[in-house]
Amino acid sequence: MDFIIQFRQMMAEQKFFEVQKLIEVQLSLPNTSTRRDLLQLYEEALIGQQKTLPVQFLLELCELETHAGNFDRVHELLENIPSEVSQKYFHTIQKLKIQTAEHKGQMNELYQLVTTFLLRQFEKQIPNVPFWLEGIIEKYFKFDFALRLQKLGLALLLNDVKTGEELVRSLILSCVEKSSPKGTSQKLQSIAEVLRAGQQKAQLEVYQNFCLISSQGISEKGEYKKLVEMIIYFDDFKFQALLLNLLYQLGLLEEVQNYATVVRSNPEYDFVYFDKYFAHLKPYFVPPKKVEPKSGPQFESPDLKLDEKYRSELFSALPESEENEEHNYAHLFKHQEFSFDQLSDLAVSFLQSEMPKVSLIAVNEALKKVQSDRDFLKASYLKLTCLLQLKDYRAAMDVCLMALDKATSRDDILSFMYGQAELYIRLNERKQAKIILSKIISIDSKYRLAKERLEKLNEI
Repeated sequence: MDFIIQFRQMMAEQKFFEVQKLIEVQLSLPNTSTRRDLLQLYEEALIGQQKTLPVQFLLELCELETHAGNFDRVHELLENIPSEVSQKYFHTIQKLKIQTAEHKGQMNELYQLVTTFLLRQFEKQIPNVPFWLEGIIEKYFKFDFALRLQKLGLALLLNDVKTGEELVRSLILSCVEKSSPKGTSQKLQSIAEVLRAGQQKAQLEVYQNFCLISSQGISEKGEYKKLVEMIIYFDDFKFQALLLNLLYQLGLLEEVQNYATVVRSNPEYDFVYFDKYFAHLKPYFVPPKKVEPKSGPQFESPDLKLDEKYRSELFSALPESEENEEHNYAHLFKHQEFSFDQLSDLAVSFLQSEMPKVSLIAVNEALKKVQSDRDFLKASYLKLTCLLQLKDYRAAMDVCLMALDKATSRDDILSFMYGQAELYIRLNERKQAKIILSKIISIDSKYRLAKERLEKLNEI
């Protein structure tokens, strides 16, 4: 460190050129312990001669300042790089800017820098997303539609059909599960446009056809063949549900009826999924409750002859009400052992049969057998559905509060917060509903119908 003190003394004497030459000798040596100090002095010596720090040394100094946590200094250094030079060292400079924006908490700036990096990769036909950038996207913008769409484009450049399929599936599902219906058509159209650019599409063409027909409808007879291809290819439950909804939107009601039986037989079939995202399709899975016509009382002339002892059939003739069934099933649950999954399936079945009281008994039994937070949240959602049907809004609110204590994923938190908002609306507590909806929009502005619900409440 003695030479550092010596260099500083020479700088005080304005011996800039001599200091420059001496530092250049030191920088050529492998010693790294004082390299940051040397580069800082080197920059000062050059400025004293009205010169600029060579870009390779400037970028090295930026990296050293980054490690030291001096991000304001990094920003200042990067601002001095000419635009023509910045294009040559684009990746290094962009990484430094992204690290600076992250540590300074500048989320809008960070998003723009990540977007610029991905667009540059696509423009230059470089099908690679660096590991460090993947970490940034996963941490801050995991569910961002535009960024994942850009990653899909890069996967197509690599002809990586497997990764492309994973990305396109998550993008399509996000249009249903993580946003409001508003803008869905435009999103599906944009997915189709990116898929069109791919050279080796293979099964990705099925998803492309799904997006095009979903956003534009049927324009020619040949596209019915594409629907058949989707029916053959989609074997997982969620995409079968999406396809069923598409057939419904196209007005192919007979095909919807037939395909619903296929969906119902899928081992992954989940009625709650339809209840949550495709409520209009529930009638295809729940038979309508038979309402027997009420006939007027018919009186017969009584036979007053007591030839035999009178025996009343009144109680045996009465049909069992849900209250009677509730008692019977409560007895069944009490004396027979069921697993958590069996009780959950029973609860869903009772909901489908429009027996919310009995379903609630099954859910309460399931809650006694939860072994994880995931199980607890699943049972809580079922219990929330039961209580909503029973119009026990205060009890339903308690369920939401307990579920939010255990919810960790973004989807679960938003789902139960949305349930809270709906309950406050039904309880005519509009102020609380507005607060919850505002929080939801601050997390995800396109989540379900939160924005539309808040606008309607503000109009009241």
